Amino acid sequence: MSKINVDSLAVPAFSVAITDDGILRYDGINDILCELSGFTKESFIGRTAAEFMSFEGAQAWEANYRRCLSSRVMDEYEELAATPSGLRWWRTILTPVVDANGKIIQLLGLSADIDARKRAELELQCAVFIDAVTGISNRRRFDLDLAAAMERSAESGLPFTLILADIDRFKSINDTFGHHFGDEVLRQTAVRLRSGIRRTDKSARIGGDEFAAILSSATDGAISVALQMIGRQFAEPIRSCGVTVSIGISLGAALWRPGMSADDLRSAADAAMYEAKRDKAA
Repeated sequence: MSKINVDSLAVPAFSVAITDDGILRYDGINDILCELSGFTKESFIGRTAAEFMSFEGAQAWEANYRRCLSSRVMDEYEELAATPSGLRWWRTILTPVVDANGKIIQLLGLSADIDARKRAELELQCAVFIDAVTGISNRRRFDLDLAAAMERSAESGLPFTLILADIDRFKSINDTFGHHFGDEVLRQTAVRLRSGIRRTDKSARIGGDEFAAILSSATDGAISVALQMIGRQFAEPIRSCGVTVSIGISLGAALWRPGMSADDLRSAADAAMYEAKRDKAA
């Protein structure tokens, strides 16, 4: 089979030639793909990806091409790529073109702009993991984050800390001032909890008035400091709709150690939180 001229194709297409020394150079891009991507024939044809792409972008593109060359079969993938038209999602089908001797002489790429669909999918996925009232992670996301933290710690041997938080007298606040104010208390709690931990730490609303945080703190001393920092965020009352209410929060912390399950860790943090509640009531 001879090389394919992509200008004859009615869909967005490009082609990559393989030189005898293994260098991959683009030898075609049709007008349809130029219009979608913003590339011009002059900027594209005869060049390697590294000659006009960022280092990371060129590496990713060439890795796709090398994978197709190695497998010698059609490959299909989705990628987020920076082109002159902007950062967009593309779906590409790569097909090896072989000569009469079975040697791959070219890769034919058929591309489709899937940016709108992909971004809609990602937004939907994000919504599945976000608490509708507070805007922070929900229980589903928290369970995934906790599993990931346990996996990392099991591999590294470095512990982490789980903190559980419960708003004091939340039902009474909700009943007295109404659900609108109750929702504001939940939102403010999420903001204050987030402000009391580091940017790399995770926070979530895991129940009605229950919150959780996953911290990289790995010693009893660091946990004590973290609890103090979170507690200080609740020194000021919440003011909304002409109502001012001081709220308290009960915190419980547990340090993950090898062999602990997620239930073990949650039970330990839960027990510490209810001990803190009893101490307040005493």
